[in-house]
Amino acid sequence: MEKEEKKVCNCAEGECTCGDDCKCDENCSCGCNNPLIIELEDDNGKKVKAQIVGTFDDNGKSYAIVNDLDNEDNSYLFEVQSTENGDMLVSVDDEKEFDRLCTVVDKLISENTEK
Repeated sequence: MEKEEKKVCNCAEGECTCGDDCKCDENCSCGCNNPLIIELEDDNGKKVKAQIVGTFDDNGKSYAIVNDLDNEDNSYLFEVQSTENGDMLVSVDDEKEFDRLCTVVDKLISENTEK
């Protein structure tokens, strides 16, 4: 059996720094093409596997779009807050802010599908 070689890129191990013109593949040592799977807990305490599918910045804050892997109809929007222990996802509880962010996400999606 042949040993699979990792593609050596200019990124740091475990962190892709290519930007929008990334040409890394699934064998790249930075792991940028490996999906980020997380486990969330819903309001009832049930564990939900989810994948972070995108991030964006708006008004000086960072946000993550997360898809439920068990139910494709469910997507979530979280604020990403940096702490001394790393980044954490925080619910957007303000309804007006959430509605505004949904509009931002819709605009980002339509811009990306037009390209």
